[in-house]
Amino acid sequence: MLTTFELLINGFVALVILPLAIASLIAGSKAPENMILTKYYHASPRLMLISNVFLLSVCATAIAKLAEHFGALDAAHAARLEPWLNIPLMVLLVVFLAMMAKAWLKVRRDGKSA
Repeated sequence: MLTTFELLINGFVALVILPLAIASLIAGSKAPENMILTKYYHASPRLMLISNVFLLSVCATAIAKLAEHFGALDAAHAARLEPWLNIPLMVLLVVFLAMMAKAWLKVRRDGKSA
């Protein structure tokens, strides 16, 4: 059973973040300009792609939680589905963090040499 706060967060992720992530993947979004993380996205060209795929994984987890809460998915199916959603989520998180660390090191190295 989800609390009201969890319903709001999961609903926001499923209804707002999911279409934005899909549109970003389809359009091949570019790095944000004049933002704090712009230099890191320029240093690692595939960082935006991994970010969007990670967001899709988060959205899939939110949709599964909402489906279970509202009865579209029973508890037995939700328990079987959970590892299939959580394992890729964790793998994508590790890949994203590794790519972000690599981009950070590259930006730092380029800043020292200039």
